[in-house]
Amino acid sequence: MMTFTEIVAQAEGAPYAQLAELTGPGDVLVLAPHPDDESLAMGGAIAAASAAGHRLHIAVVTDGAMSHPNSKAYPAAALSALRKAEVETAVQILTDGRESPIWLGYPDQGAPDHPDGFCDVEARLGQHLGGVTAIWTTWNGDPHSDHQRVWRLAAWMAERLGCAMFACPVWGQVQPPVAGASSVGLRRFETTAFRDLKARAVAAHVSQMTGLIDDDPSGFRMPRDLAAHFVATDEIFIPA
Repeated sequence: MMTFTEIVAQAEGAPYAQLAELTGPGDVLVLAPHPDDESLAMGGAIAAASAAGHRLHIAVVTDGAMSHPNSKAYPAAALSALRKAEVETAVQILTDGRESPIWLGYPDQGAPDHPDGFCDVEARLGQHLGGVTAIWTTWNGDPHSDHQRVWRLAAWMAERLGCAMFACPVWGQVQPPVAGASSVGLRRFETTAFRDLKARAVAAHVSQMTGLIDDDPSGFRMPRDLAAHFVATDEIFIPA
């Protein structure tokens, strides 16, 4: 049986956020540390924003190739290609074909974490940034280095763009959060109308959700009940 952290209990009693509060009037930049974070953390909100007519620029920062580091059938290049195809399918599902992900392809566990790297990301996203009024990313309380690094990247970009920023916990919901990460102002976004789409998008990440890659006992596989939790509950947005 899963044990959830205090952030989940806090979310259950939190006020709801309206979509307009999370998007602002313009485009949304989603910074996903790995392929699947976009679906798990904020897939319902992505679907809602897209259906409401907002452009979503969904940038996947790392290639996720460390999820099965010892697989012979899926060495790093093959796994990266597979995960890229999976996130393309997931984003197509969430946006009804209106958007495709932006694949940045930094190495898994190697997301940029310094100003030069942040500037590189900014330059690569340049054409997508003009209309952005909000950035969504994962939470710096998530105990994963890439999640924390991408939160810092998002904070740097939000300051540069003068836009709102929201963080959505993933691993901080089931693992002790990183000390010092704020949850002040936490809101929840009701996903009920979009849960079927979110379920399909999460399931599109077959390499993470199933036993497809079966030659690496140390490889990652999302527990079925945890995947179901992310689909069946409202999403958490923490202003930064």
